[in-house]
Amino acid sequence: RCPVLEEEGMLRLVNYQNNCIARIEHLNGLPHLAFLDLYDNKIQNIENLEGCKNLRVLMLGKNQIQRIENLNSLEKLDVLDLHSNRIKEIQNIGHLKHLRVLNLAGNLLQCLSGL
Repeated sequence: RCPVLEEEGMLRLVNYQNNCIARIEHLNGLPHLAFLDLYDNKIQNIENLEGCKNLRVLMLGKNQIQRIENLNSLEKLDVLDLHSNRIKEIQNIGHLKHLRVLNLAGNLLQCLSGL
């Protein structure tokens, strides 16, 4: 689980690399968060990011994610790193108008549709 960060509302960068986090949670109190690094954890689902409307960089490489989902509220996102997961299909990224970098290396993709 992501640690609970209380009274840290001004945080802009959170780095939880190389832990045993299985769920994305406890981020609602971080409205200014721009950079979230959850590289090399045990995350299976992209979830609970609705309160991170200012997020620009989301690093989720080397997890256990199978689907690209629940990114609807991340309209400012410009870097999405999902390398080394279990993703089979590119989906649910069409609304990310500011996306400049999409890293899907090392997944289970068989075609490039969905871009």
